[in-house]
Amino acid sequence: MNQNSSDPTLSEAEIIRIAQAYYDGVNSRDPDRLAGLYSSAPSTSLAFNADPPIVGRAAIRDFCAQFFQAVTVKHEKIEVWVRALMGGVVPREMPLGQSAATITVVSTALPTFTIENAADSTKLALPATSIFTIDKESRKFVAVHNMFDVGKVYAAAGGAR
Repeated sequence: MNQNSSDPTLSEAEIIRIAQAYYDGVNSRDPDRLAGLYSSAPSTSLAFNADPPIVGRAAIRDFCAQFFQAVTVKHEKIEVWVRALMGGVVPREMPLGQSAATITVVSTALPTFTIENAADSTKLALPATSIFTIDKESRKFVAVHNMFDVGKVYAAAGGAR
C-alpha cells in the first residue's frame, strides 16, 4: 500500500473488519444493512461468477431483498487476505473507478445456505471466494465479486432465478 500522507490507507485490522461486516450483513438477511456497506457511486457492483454484475446500491439492495426471501446464509471459516491484489490476478475487469483510492483484497468462506420449502429444509455448504474492492476513504465497497456454485442454491430453491 502506498504510505503517501495524501493517500488514505487501511490497516489489516480495518480490512478484516470491513470484510467481516460484509459477511455479518449477509448473515443478517437485512438488505438495507448490506446495501449500506456499498458506496453510493453509480458504478458500485455486486457480481456472481461470470454473470453480469448488479450495478448500483439500490439494485444491489433489491436483489438482496429478493434473495433473502428464499435463502438464509450463515458464513463460517472466514479467511481474509489483507495484502492488496496486484496486476492481472483479478479474474474480471475491474469496475469503473478502480484507482489508487481503492484496495482489492480476497476472502474465502464456507457459507451454508438454508432453503426452506413448504415440506422441508435443504442445507448446502458451498466453499466461496469473494473479491472485495474497497474505497479507502469511505471504507465502503465499490465492488464485490462472489464466486461459488450459485446454480446449486437456485436449484435447491426450486430453480427460480
